[in-house]
Amino acid sequence: MKSRLQCERPAIGLPVLACFAMVAVLLSSCGGEEKQPQKNSVRVVNITVQPAGMQDVDVSESVVGRILNPRSVVVSSEVTAKVKWVGVDVADSVVRNELLVRLDATDYQSAVLAARAEIARLTARIGAQKRLVGRYEKLARGKFVSPTMLDQAETQWAALKQERLAARDKYVQASLNLKRTGVRAPISGRVQRRMVAAGDYVRAGSPLVSIVAGGKLTISLPFPETRSGLIRPGQEVALTLPGGSRIVHTRIRELSPMVGRTSGAFEARMKIDNPGEWRPGGGVIADVLVAKHKNAVVVPAPAVVLRPKGEVVYVIRHGKAFEQVVNTGVHIGPNVEITRGLSAGTPVAVDGAAFLSNGATVHARTSSGKDASEADGT
Repeated sequence: MKSRLQCERPAIGLPVLACFAMVAVLLSSCGGEEKQPQKNSVRVVNITVQPAGMQDVDVSESVVGRILNPRSVVVSSEVTAKVKWVGVDVADSVVRNELLVRLDATDYQSAVLAARAEIARLTARIGAQKRLVGRYEKLARGKFVSPTMLDQAETQWAALKQERLAARDKYVQASLNLKRTGVRAPISGRVQRRMVAAGDYVRAGSPLVSIVAGGKLTISLPFPETRSGLIRPGQEVALTLPGGSRIVHTRIRELSPMVGRTSGAFEARMKIDNPGEWRPGGGVIADVLVAKHKNAVVVPAPAVVLRPKGEVVYVIRHGKAFEQVVNTGVHIGPNVEITRGLSAGTPVAVDGAAFLSNGATVHARTSSGKDASEADGT
Protein backbone atom coordinates (compact mmCIF):
# COMPACT_ATOMS: atom_id res chain seq x y z
CA MET A 1 0.00 0.00 0.00
CA LYS A 2 2.83 2.33 0.84
CA SER A 3 4.64 1.68 -2.37
CA ARG A 4 1.51 2.34 -4.44
CA LEU A 5 1.01 5.77 -2.86
CA GLN A 6 4.62 6.74 -3.47
CA CYS A 7 4.29 5.87 -7.16
CA GLU A 8 1.15 8.00 -7.67
CA ARG A 9 2.41 11.20 -5.87
CA PRO A 10 4.63 12.56 -8.69
CA ALA A 11 1.81 12.32 -11.24
CA ILE A 12 -0.59 14.38 -9.06
CA GLY A 13 1.86 16.89 -7.44
CA LEU A 14 3.69 18.36 -10.44
CA PRO A 15 0.66 20.04 -12.15
CA VAL A 16 -0.47 21.48 -8.86
CA LEU A 17 2.92 22.97 -8.11
CA ALA A 18 3.07 24.51 -11.63
CA CYS A 19 -0.29 26.19 -11.10
CA PHE A 20 0.78 27.60 -7.72
CA ALA A 21 3.94 29.01 -9.32
CA MET A 22 2.06 30.79 -12.11
CA VAL A 23 -0.40 32.32 -9.63
CA ALA A 24 2.48 33.57 -7.50
CA VAL A 25 4.15 35.26 -10.49
CA LEU A 26 0.91 37.02 -11.52
CA LEU A 27 0.26 38.22 -7.96
CA SER A 28 3.78 39.53 -7.58
CA SER A 29 3.61 41.50 -10.88
CA CYS A 30 0.29 43.08 -9.97
CA GLY A 31 1.56 44.01 -6.59
CA GLY A 32 4.63 45.70 -8.22
CA GLU A 33 2.51 48.04 -10.32
CA GLU A 34 0.67 49.26 -7.25
CA LYS A 35 3.86 49.87 -5.29
CA GLN A 36 5.80 51.65 -8.14
CA PRO A 37 3.47 54.01 -10.13
CA GLN A 38 5.02 55.41 -13.43
CA LYS A 39 6.03 59.10 -13.43
CA ASN A 40 5.77 61.51 -16.49
CA SER A 41 9.33 62.81 -17.47
CA VAL A 42 9.83 66.42 -18.79
CA ARG A 43 12.38 66.88 -21.59
CA VAL A 44 14.61 69.92 -21.04
CA VAL A 45 16.61 71.34 -23.97
CA ASN A 46 19.90 73.10 -23.27
CA ILE A 47 20.23 76.30 -25.31
CA THR A 48 22.08 79.59 -25.40
CA VAL A 49 20.02 82.74 -25.40
CA GLN A 50 20.75 86.22 -26.69
CA PRO A 51 18.63 89.35 -26.94
CA ALA A 52 17.82 90.61 -30.43
CA GLY A 53 20.13 93.49 -31.32
CA MET A 54 19.77 96.70 -33.27
CA GLN A 55 22.14 98.17 -35.86
CA ASP A 56 22.23 100.05 -39.16
CA VAL A 57 22.16 97.63 -42.11
CA ASP A 58 23.60 98.33 -45.56
CA VAL A 59 21.76 96.58 -48.40
CA SER A 60 24.04 95.92 -51.36
CA GLU A 61 23.99 94.19 -54.75
CA SER A 62 27.06 92.09 -55.56
CA VAL A 63 28.21 91.64 -59.16
CA VAL A 64 31.35 90.63 -61.04
CA GLY A 65 32.46 93.32 -63.49
CA ARG A 66 35.31 94.02 -65.91
CA ILE A 67 38.16 96.49 -65.95
CA LEU A 68 38.18 98.47 -69.20
CA ASN A 69 40.57 101.01 -70.64
CA PRO A 70 39.62 102.64 -73.95
CA ARG A 71 43.03 104.39 -74.06
CA SER A 72 45.05 101.21 -74.50
CA VAL A 73 46.98 101.26 -77.80
CA VAL A 74 48.97 98.85 -79.92
CA VAL A 75 52.21 100.37 -81.23
CA SER A 76 53.00 99.03 -84.73
CA SER A 77 55.97 99.38 -87.05
CA GLU A 78 55.61 102.03 -89.76
CA VAL A 79 58.49 100.67 -91.86
CA THR A 80 59.85 97.32 -92.96
CA ALA A 81 63.10 96.43 -91.21
CA LYS A 82 64.89 94.09 -88.83
CA VAL A 83 64.50 94.63 -85.07
CA LYS A 84 67.85 95.61 -83.57
CA TRP A 85 66.85 96.42 -79.98
CA VAL A 86 63.79 96.23 -77.66
CA GLY A 87 63.99 98.44 -74.60
CA VAL A 88 60.84 97.48 -72.69
CA ASP A 89 59.13 94.38 -71.38
CA VAL A 90 55.73 93.46 -69.96
CA ALA A 91 54.63 95.55 -66.93
CA ASP A 92 57.29 98.23 -67.53
CA SER A 93 56.14 101.81 -67.07
CA VAL A 94 56.75 104.13 -70.02
CA VAL A 95 56.30 107.84 -70.65
CA ARG A 96 55.18 109.56 -73.81
CA ASN A 97 57.92 109.72 -76.52
CA GLU A 98 60.09 107.17 -74.72
CA LEU A 99 62.07 104.95 -77.13
CA LEU A 100 60.58 101.45 -77.14
CA VAL A 101 62.08 99.63 -80.14
CA ARG A 102 64.95 100.43 -82.50
CA LEU A 103 64.86 99.01 -86.05
CA ASP A 104 67.78 98.58 -88.46
CA ALA A 105 68.17 101.97 -90.15
CA THR A 106 70.95 101.16 -92.65
CA ASP A 107 68.76 101.15 -95.77
CA TYR A 108 66.92 104.28 -94.71
CA GLN A 109 70.15 106.16 -93.99
CA SER A 110 71.32 105.30 -97.52
CA ALA A 111 68.01 106.52 -98.94
CA VAL A 112 68.44 109.84 -97.12
CA LEU A 113 71.97 110.30 -98.46
CA ALA A 114 70.87 109.41 -102.01
CA ALA A 115 67.95 111.86 -101.89
CA ARG A 116 70.22 114.59 -100.56
CA ALA A 117 72.77 113.98 -103.36
CA GLU A 118 70.03 114.08 -105.97
CA ILE A 119 68.83 117.42 -104.68
CA ALA A 120 72.37 118.78 -104.84
CA ARG A 121 72.83 117.51 -108.39
CA LEU A 122 69.56 119.01 -109.59
CA THR A 123 70.31 122.30 -107.84
CA ALA A 124 73.56 122.53 -109.76
CA ARG A 125 71.87 121.76 -113.05
CA ILE A 126 69.11 124.27 -112.36
CA GLY A 127 71.73 126.97 -111.78
CA ALA A 128 73.49 126.19 -115.03
CA GLN A 129 70.22 126.05 -116.94
CA LYS A 130 69.15 129.37 -115.44
CA ARG A 131 72.32 131.01 -116.68
CA LEU A 132 71.83 129.41 -120.12
CA VAL A 133 68.32 130.82 -120.34
CA GLY A 134 69.66 134.25 -119.45
CA ARG A 135 72.21 134.16 -122.28
CA TYR A 136 69.61 132.91 -124.74
CA GLU A 137 67.32 135.79 -123.81
CA LYS A 138 70.08 138.30 -124.66
CA LEU A 139 70.95 136.51 -127.87
CA ALA A 140 67.30 136.23 -128.85
CA ARG A 141 66.90 140.01 -128.57
CA GLY A 142 69.75 140.36 -131.12
CA LYS A 143 68.25 137.54 -133.13
CA PHE A 144 71.42 135.44 -132.71
CA VAL A 145 69.34 132.44 -131.50
CA SER A 146 65.93 131.37 -132.58
CA PRO A 147 62.91 131.70 -130.26
CA THR A 148 62.63 127.93 -130.39
CA MET A 149 66.02 127.44 -128.72
CA LEU A 150 65.01 129.90 -125.98
CA ASP A 151 61.77 128.06 -125.41
CA GLN A 152 63.58 124.71 -125.13
CA ALA A 153 66.05 126.16 -122.63
CA GLU A 154 63.22 127.60 -120.48
CA THR A 155 61.32 124.29 -120.67
CA GLN A 156 64.40 122.39 -119.57
CA TRP A 157 64.90 124.84 -116.71
CA ALA A 158 61.27 124.33 -115.53
CA ALA A 159 61.61 120.54 -115.79
CA LEU A 160 64.76 120.57 -113.65
CA LYS A 161 63.00 122.59 -110.97
CA GLN A 162 60.14 120.04 -110.90
CA GLU A 163 62.63 117.22 -110.60
CA ARG A 164 64.22 118.95 -107.65
CA LEU A 165 60.82 119.26 -105.96
CA ALA A 166 60.31 115.52 -106.42
CA ALA A 167 63.79 114.86 -105.07
CA ARG A 168 63.03 116.96 -102.01
CA ASP A 169 59.84 114.94 -101.44
CA LYS A 170 61.91 111.77 -101.61
CA TYR A 171 64.34 113.26 -99.14
CA VAL A 172 61.52 114.15 -96.74
CA GLN A 173 60.06 110.64 -97.03
CA ALA A 174 63.46 109.02 -96.56
CA SER A 175 64.14 111.20 -93.52
CA LEU A 176 60.73 110.32 -92.07
CA ASN A 177 61.34 106.58 -92.59
CA LEU A 178 64.73 106.94 -90.96
CA LYS A 179 63.07 108.60 -87.96
CA ARG A 180 60.47 105.82 -87.82
CA THR A 181 63.16 103.21 -87.20
CA GLY A 182 63.09 104.51 -83.63
CA VAL A 183 59.66 103.47 -82.31
CA ARG A 184 58.46 105.66 -79.45
CA ALA A 185 55.57 105.48 -77.00
CA PRO A 186 52.54 107.50 -78.16
CA ILE A 187 51.13 107.68 -74.60
CA SER A 188 52.31 107.27 -71.05
CA GLY A 189 51.31 104.04 -69.35
CA ARG A 190 52.36 100.47 -68.76
CA VAL A 191 53.45 97.80 -71.24
CA GLN A 192 50.75 95.14 -71.46
CA ARG A 193 52.29 92.97 -74.22
CA ARG A 194 55.55 92.76 -76.12
CA MET A 195 55.18 91.04 -79.50
CA VAL A 196 58.76 91.18 -80.88
CA ALA A 197 62.36 90.50 -79.87
CA ALA A 198 65.73 91.56 -81.22
CA GLY A 199 66.43 89.82 -84.54
CA ASP A 200 62.83 89.62 -85.70
CA TYR A 201 61.97 90.92 -89.16
CA VAL A 202 58.88 93.11 -89.21
CA ARG A 203 56.86 94.70 -91.97
CA ALA A 204 55.02 97.99 -91.97
CA GLY A 205 51.95 97.53 -89.81
CA SER A 206 53.36 94.69 -87.70
CA PRO A 207 52.39 95.07 -83.97
CA LEU A 208 55.35 95.62 -81.67
CA VAL A 209 54.14 96.63 -78.20
CA SER A 210 50.76 97.07 -76.47
CA ILE A 211 50.53 99.93 -73.95
CA VAL A 212 47.81 100.57 -71.39
CA ALA A 213 47.41 104.22 -70.52
CA GLY A 214 48.12 105.17 -66.95
CA GLY A 215 45.74 107.11 -64.74
CA LYS A 216 42.03 106.39 -64.88
CA LEU A 217 40.55 102.91 -65.33
CA THR A 218 36.98 102.34 -66.47
CA ILE A 219 34.94 99.74 -64.54
CA SER A 220 31.92 98.11 -66.20
CA LEU A 221 29.32 96.33 -64.04
CA PRO A 222 26.62 94.29 -65.86
CA PHE A 223 23.10 94.04 -64.41
CA PRO A 224 19.92 92.25 -65.57
CA GLU A 225 16.78 94.20 -66.37
CA THR A 226 15.25 93.14 -63.03
CA ARG A 227 17.73 95.40 -61.21
CA SER A 228 16.91 98.52 -63.19
CA GLY A 229 14.85 99.93 -60.31
CA LEU A 230 17.65 99.48 -57.78
CA ILE A 231 20.76 100.72 -59.55
CA ARG A 232 21.15 104.49 -60.00
CA PRO A 233 23.99 106.94 -60.80
CA GLY A 234 25.71 108.27 -57.70
CA GLN A 235 25.40 105.10 -55.62
CA GLU A 236 28.42 104.03 -53.58
CA VAL A 237 30.44 101.06 -54.85
CA ALA A 238 33.14 99.00 -53.11
CA LEU A 239 35.53 97.31 -55.58
CA THR A 240 37.99 94.47 -54.93
CA LEU A 241 40.01 92.15 -57.13
CA PRO A 242 39.16 88.42 -56.91
CA GLY A 243 41.26 87.07 -54.08
CA GLY A 244 42.46 90.56 -53.16
CA SER A 245 42.03 92.45 -49.91
CA ARG A 246 42.36 96.07 -51.03
CA ILE A 247 39.01 97.88 -51.31
CA VAL A 248 38.53 100.83 -53.64
CA HIS A 249 35.51 103.05 -52.98
CA THR A 250 33.88 105.00 -55.80
CA ARG A 251 30.44 105.94 -57.17
CA ILE A 252 28.46 104.95 -60.25
CA ARG A 253 29.04 107.54 -62.97
CA GLU A 254 26.56 106.50 -65.65
CA LEU A 255 24.18 103.75 -66.78
CA SER A 256 23.91 102.55 -70.38
CA PRO A 257 22.27 99.65 -72.28
CA MET A 258 24.60 96.76 -73.03
CA VAL A 259 25.58 96.70 -76.69
CA GLY A 260 24.04 93.82 -78.64
CA ARG A 261 21.60 92.88 -75.88
CA THR A 262 17.83 92.90 -76.49
CA SER A 263 16.88 91.61 -73.03
CA GLY A 264 16.99 95.01 -71.31
CA ALA A 265 20.29 94.29 -69.56
CA PHE A 266 22.37 97.35 -68.76
CA GLU A 267 25.77 98.27 -67.35
CA ALA A 268 26.96 100.74 -64.75
CA ARG A 269 30.25 102.52 -65.40
CA MET A 270 32.67 104.38 -63.19
CA LYS A 271 36.25 105.65 -63.36
CA ILE A 272 38.96 105.10 -60.76
CA ASP A 273 42.66 105.79 -60.40
CA ASN A 274 44.67 102.61 -60.92
CA PRO A 275 45.53 101.37 -57.39
CA GLY A 276 48.64 99.63 -58.75
CA GLU A 277 48.37 96.23 -60.37
CA TRP A 278 44.83 96.48 -61.76
CA ARG A 279 44.95 95.65 -65.46
CA PRO A 280 42.39 96.08 -68.24
CA GLY A 281 40.61 92.88 -69.18
CA GLY A 282 40.63 91.55 -65.63
CA GLY A 283 37.64 90.88 -63.39
CA VAL A 284 36.54 92.90 -60.38
CA ILE A 285 34.04 92.19 -57.59
CA ALA A 286 31.67 95.07 -56.84
CA ASP A 287 29.24 95.66 -53.98
CA VAL A 288 26.78 98.42 -54.87
CA LEU A 289 25.08 100.07 -51.88
CA VAL A 290 21.39 100.28 -52.86
CA ALA A 291 19.77 101.06 -49.46
CA LYS A 292 20.43 101.76 -45.77
CA HIS A 293 18.14 100.38 -43.05
CA LYS A 294 18.48 102.46 -39.89
CA ASN A 295 18.08 100.75 -36.48
CA ALA A 296 17.28 97.36 -37.97
CA VAL A 297 16.59 94.37 -35.68
CA VAL A 298 19.24 91.65 -36.04
CA VAL A 299 19.76 88.19 -34.51
CA PRO A 300 22.48 85.57 -34.95
CA ALA A 301 21.85 83.45 -38.04
CA PRO A 302 21.43 80.15 -36.07
CA ALA A 303 18.46 81.70 -34.23
CA VAL A 304 16.36 81.60 -37.40
CA VAL A 305 15.05 78.11 -38.21
CA LEU A 306 12.71 76.85 -40.89
CA ARG A 307 9.40 75.35 -39.80
CA PRO A 308 6.14 74.48 -41.67
CA LYS A 309 4.90 77.99 -40.85
CA GLY A 310 8.00 79.53 -42.42
CA GLU A 311 11.02 81.14 -40.80
CA VAL A 312 10.71 81.39 -37.02
CA VAL A 313 12.69 82.33 -33.94
CA TYR A 314 12.06 80.95 -30.45
CA VAL A 315 11.36 83.61 -27.85
CA ILE A 316 12.36 82.55 -24.33
CA ARG A 317 10.00 83.40 -21.44
CA HIS A 318 9.98 81.83 -17.96
CA GLY A 319 12.03 78.81 -19.01
CA LYS A 320 9.98 77.99 -22.09
CA ALA A 321 10.44 78.55 -25.82
CA PHE A 322 7.64 80.11 -27.85
CA GLU A 323 7.58 80.04 -31.64
CA GLN A 324 7.53 83.44 -33.37
CA VAL A 325 7.15 83.74 -37.16
CA VAL A 326 9.46 86.39 -38.63
CA ASN A 327 10.46 87.89 -41.99
CA THR A 328 14.18 88.07 -42.70
CA GLY A 329 16.19 90.59 -44.70
CA VAL A 330 19.87 90.67 -45.56
CA HIS A 331 22.75 88.81 -43.90
CA ILE A 332 25.36 90.95 -42.18
CA GLY A 333 28.31 88.77 -41.31
CA PRO A 334 27.15 86.28 -38.62
CA ASN A 335 23.80 88.04 -38.15
CA VAL A 336 20.60 88.24 -40.15
CA GLU A 337 18.18 91.16 -40.34
CA ILE A 338 14.62 90.69 -39.04
CA THR A 339 12.24 92.93 -40.97
CA ARG A 340 8.99 91.88 -39.21
CA GLY A 341 7.87 89.90 -36.19
CA LEU A 342 10.50 90.72 -33.53
CA SER A 343 11.51 93.68 -31.38
CA ALA A 344 15.02 94.61 -30.31
CA GLY A 345 15.94 93.29 -26.84
CA THR A 346 13.68 90.22 -27.01
CA PRO A 347 15.62 87.15 -25.80
CA VAL A 348 15.77 84.41 -28.44
CA ALA A 349 17.29 80.95 -28.57
CA VAL A 350 20.53 80.70 -30.59
CA ASP A 351 22.51 77.46 -30.15
CA GLY A 352 20.00 74.63 -29.91
CA ALA A 353 17.17 76.54 -31.55
CA ALA A 354 16.91 73.92 -34.30
CA PHE A 355 15.93 71.29 -31.68
CA LEU A 356 13.07 73.28 -30.15
CA SER A 357 9.33 73.11 -30.60
CA ASN A 358 6.62 75.51 -29.48
CA GLY A 359 6.27 75.47 -25.68
CA ALA A 360 9.41 73.38 -25.07
CA THR A 361 11.05 73.60 -21.65
CA VAL A 362 14.59 74.96 -21.88
CA HIS A 363 17.66 75.48 -19.78
CA ALA A 364 19.01 78.76 -21.08
CA ARG A 365 22.55 80.07 -20.79
CA THR A 366 24.21 83.13 -22.25
CA SER A 367 26.97 82.86 -24.83
CA SER A 368 29.51 83.31 -22.03
CA GLY A 369 28.17 80.18 -20.24
CA LYS A 370 26.30 81.91 -17.41
CA ASP A 371 22.78 80.90 -16.48
CA ALA A 372 20.41 83.23 -18.34
CA SER A 373 18.39 84.01 -15.21
CA GLU A 374 21.56 84.93 -13.28
CA ALA A 375 22.79 87.11 -16.15
CA ASP A 376 19.47 88.98 -16.14
CA GLY A 377 19.59 89.36 -12.35
CA THR A 378 16.38 87.37 -11.84
